Amino acid sequence: MPSVTNPSSGDPELPAGYRVLGRLGAGGQGVVYLAELAEPVGPAGSAEPAGGGRVAVKVLHRHAAGDLGPFLAEAELIRRVRAFCTAQVVDSGVAGGLPYLVTEYVDGPSLAQVIEERGALRGAELVRLVFGTLTALTAVHQAGVVHRDFKPANVLLGRDGPRVIDFGIARLLDAAADDGELVGTPPYMAPEQFGGAEAGPPADMFAWACTVVCAATGRPPFGTGPTPVVINRILNEPPDLGGAEGLDGELRELVTACLDKDPARRPTAAGALMRLLGGQVPAREILPEGSRRAVPDAPPEGGPRTAPDAPPEKSGTAPPYGEAPARERARRPGRAVAVAAALAVALAAGGLVTARLLAADDPPSSSPSTSPPSSAALVTPPAMAAEPATRTPVPGSGVTLHEAPSDGMWVSAYQDRRTKDAPWFLRDPRSGAFQAVVEPRQEMEAAPGGRAVASLSALRLFTLDYDRVHIEDRASGDSYDIRTVDRPLFTGGLSWNREGTRVLLTVHAEARDDAPRVGFVVVDPAGRTARVTRMPATGHPYMWGPESGTVMQRGPGGAALVHGLDGTLRRTIPGVGDLLWGGAVATAGGGRFLTACPDAPKDTCVWDYRSGTREARLRTGERTTVHGWLGAEHLLATRKGRKVSEVVMLDLSGKAVRVLADGPAAEIDKISMWYTAK
Repeated sequence: MPSVTNPSSGDPELPAGYRVLGRLGAGGQGVVYLAELAEPVGPAGSAEPAGGGRVAVKVLHRHAAGDLGPFLAEAELIRRVRAFCTAQVVDSGVAGGLPYLVTEYVDGPSLAQVIEERGALRGAELVRLVFGTLTALTAVHQAGVVHRDFKPANVLLGRDGPRVIDFGIARLLDAAADDGELVGTPPYMAPEQFGGAEAGPPADMFAWACTVVCAATGRPPFGTGPTPVVINRILNEPPDLGGAEGLDGELRELVTACLDKDPARRPTAAGALMRLLGGQVPAREILPEGSRRAVPDAPPEGGPRTAPDAPPEKSGTAPPYGEAPARERARRPGRAVAVAAALAVALAAGGLVTARLLAADDPPSSSPSTSPPSSAALVTPPAMAAEPATRTPVPGSGVTLHEAPSDGMWVSAYQDRRTKDAPWFLRDPRSGAFQAVVEPRQEMEAAPGGRAVASLSALRLFTLDYDRVHIEDRASGDSYDIRTVDRPLFTGGLSWNREGTRVLLTVHAEARDDAPRVGFVVVDPAGRTARVTRMPATGHPYMWGPESGTVMQRGPGGAALVHGLDGTLRRTIPGVGDLLWGGAVATAGGGRFLTACPDAPKDTCVWDYRSGTREARLRTGERTTVHGWLGAEHLLATRKGRKVSEVVMLDLSGKAVRVLADGPAAEIDKISMWYTAK
């Protein structure tokens, strides 16, 4: 296990909430402490780490972090890396003027220590290292982070497999480096880094290959020695891969490709991992599968050729990692499969056609130019044309959309639930074409205007640290995860406000379809933050209210409850019936909302938000189901038939004034469509 020494009297004071147990190490960047949680980290902050509350706290020297503003922004970014074969970053900040990072504590030696003490890895333990480190780099790169200092010292061999640490740290330190100073470790640096180019994911792949060669042979492929000599070899000489028995076949070919001096010709982390998995694993499953093959009690099948496991070279020396305890095995991703399936079914069981035209939230904050902008032109509810002008087929189905160029809303996404995978399709806001979404999603919604997309990944159900929402800026191509709540909490019921500046999520006590709702989260994509508001447990979700800065929830006795974003109860509107989720819209008169009528729940009632008086009653009955608003004067509904069903626009008397889509009844029942403002 890592060496722990007593803290020094000159050590800085750790941030509040952490108690020092000892020193793990010190260097030019700062000091790393073994610590434990002295108190909860906080609801809006960090996930409590696995391992009984023990953490590693890295306190950086003030000069190492440079300007604290960029440091804190970059630290927040690296906290979004998903927990696949990484030591999860759970907290960051500044204490006593010194920046710090808190990561999950991994009880195991570094790969560098193991190589120094007993030599190269062999057999299955080398294969586990390969799968674990590739999986970690794939997760790091998917989060938009570059490691920039990947090397044996930054790979820890824990009891449940290899864990990559310090991803993104070099980026934090780079801004403070003097001109000409190298940020990285020369034997593991890519050629382009010595020419002044910024390190990207290809540089990580070069470093990964150097690390694998060192693990298999005991030395990096370009050797060690004086820095100028090492740099000259990297720039001008071929790598020395040695004759290690485990470094052959497919793995040797992959390592060679990653050591190409041209970064454009190196494979990506995800591509390399897929290649070693034999191309038989769906892209959305490579992280869970790569993680599974990295654990000691799950020897890989069909991976790169290796020699049989060899005993430790030193008598009495245990293998670097062995059988994980039952408690740790229970944390592995395979456990979440049944939970994922159950929650996916629960979420898919909502309305088959959904309109998203909701109320405004708080005014948007200032944000970088790459963040989803406020769409002031979308504040006025968009109108729909009286008659459609075009027919747009839904790909692969018998469903047809009846659209008009002047429509203010359209189908921005749909989910095809006719197959087991239930794939999602997003609409390109420029061409109008539908494009398949590769990674499995549980929920997905385009913001008004179509520039940004928010989604809840199905893969997040395999994570055991915290929940997250994924944001994609389709104009800039930027995409990132925003941390929401800590496990065991989950979120669902995703919806944008009408400006496209905030996302609302309901918090579930756990991943069960009947789990209590215990609050809500308001996500600010521009600021990349999430505000969690805990509320008393109920069985009902939260939705945007028509009034700025409010959410609504079904209350007891047929009441509608209106809360501020801090959870304070602002209004109770009694006797309106069960609130329909997503059924609120802003109007010139203040707003309207929908309920199942209190005296006839199969009918739909329209209520004035300010006065609480009923404006209309739609006798929808068995065949017609209302789903939400299309502008402030019309409703979206489905009208079922025996053979053909229709998606229709209703006026407030319940009359169908336009057909929006039609198709075979069995297909419309299985194709969920989301209408949002163009």
